[in-house]
Amino acid sequence: MEVTSFCILMNMFVLLIEHSYTAQKIDGAFPYIFPERLQFFEYESVTVQCKLIDGVNAWRVMRELHKARPTNSSDICSSPAPSCTIKPALERHSGEYWCENDQGKRSSAVNISVTASLVILEIPTQPVVEGSDVTLPCIHKETELIAKLKTELNHIRDFYKNGFHLMTLYSSNMAILNVTKADEGYYKCSISGAGESPESWLAVSKPLTAPNEESPPVQCQQSKTVVLQSAVKAALLALLSAVIGVILYKIKQGSNCFFSGERTHDSQQA
Repeated sequence: MEVTSFCILMNMFVLLIEHSYTAQKIDGAFPYIFPERLQFFEYESVTVQCKLIDGVNAWRVMRELHKARPTNSSDICSSPAPSCTIKPALERHSGEYWCENDQGKRSSAVNISVTASLVILEIPTQPVVEGSDVTLPCIHKETELIAKLKTELNHIRDFYKNGFHLMTLYSSNMAILNVTKADEGYYKCSISGAGESPESWLAVSKPLTAPNEESPPVQCQQSKTVVLQSAVKAALLALLSAVIGVILYKIKQGSNCFFSGERTHDSQQA
């Protein structure tokens, strides 16, 4: 029974180690998108880049496309790399993109939309800070006819949030002043005679607080986090060493986890 208990303990410890190293989300970290927007016309060039988040581990671009990619197609973003450029971008490249390192840690994901329509809404790739102002341009794809006639400003634009109509404008831009968390949501726009844009998420983040007695500095918080992580790892390693030592001691006495069931059966027959 003692050996069986040690086997169970060992299995539980292995599961604990595996759980502690599963993918962890790095709050506040996002991949960089160039140009800095979430919506693109087909045949534009889109670059996704993962800069160093913790200054140590190499980060690579990962993605999950909304639609299955044709088996005979390929592009640079199909293989993990620190940066990739999709040129030309097609509708099938629409999907979630994020950064991930070799330890399984990952950033927040951004949802890139590539459309074959004539309209996009420029949504920021990074969260908008509460209290700031943001402008959402509703862009008509500039065809040769529009460039010659310069009639784009005559088009009426409608803006929507979470599927509900917000406003109708004769200008290209919708401005949101003094942004709050309530402004977070899915936005899209439509232009009369041209169609509507895809729908993209406008993220809103809290402003960085100044250091004070109630809110420790960010560097201090990071230091505490590093110390805590180091302490947890040291404790896990110490526990692992103890368990291995006990198991080796039992093996030295002639008890083996892999044959414990067989030996127990033999002793009962005796």
